[in-house]
Amino acid sequence: MGPKSVVLAEVDRPRGLGGEVLARFHADDPSRLDEVGAVEIVGPGGAVIASRLEGWKRCGERVVLKLEGIDTVEAARGLAGSEIRVAPGPARARLPEGRYFAYEIEGLQVVARSGETLGVVTRLLRPAGQTLLVVRGAGGEFLVPMVASICVEIDVERGRIVVDPPEGLIELNAV
Repeated sequence: MGPKSVVLAEVDRPRGLGGEVLARFHADDPSRLDEVGAVEIVGPGGAVIASRLEGWKRCGERVVLKLEGIDTVEAARGLAGSEIRVAPGPARARLPEGRYFAYEIEGLQVVARSGETLGVVTRLLRPAGQTLLVVRGAGGEFLVPMVASICVEIDVERGRIVVDPPEGLIELNAV
């Protein structure tokens, strides 16, 4: 699938006896899983396994995935910490205005309204109900909530996000 594949989910642990895995889903609507076929399983060490999504179900804030070729608890346990990735596809055209895939945001420059370059988005975090931008700047990494009141302009074509953070936010969220 290549380097521009999209993280669909991150595997937490096995679920059940048939090789299913409990995973954190990286999109807003789990029903999108109905359209997924081929996937890549990328292990924490970078090893890649080609597979297919055979089924899924919701489990609270997460999803339970059944992947082709993963049929035992032991095999599922071996996937803990892996990413389930898919090729970006025509789904992009169906996103509503103001919605983005993670791969479109990663790599964008983060610029303050004043014009000062603050850093580059290295990844997105999605803890319970929110999205945070992980930004690497001259002073290290910091977190920026991806909300309209702070991320006042997202311009994927120009490769930048203009932010208007409240005073002290960047220092407070340094990691």
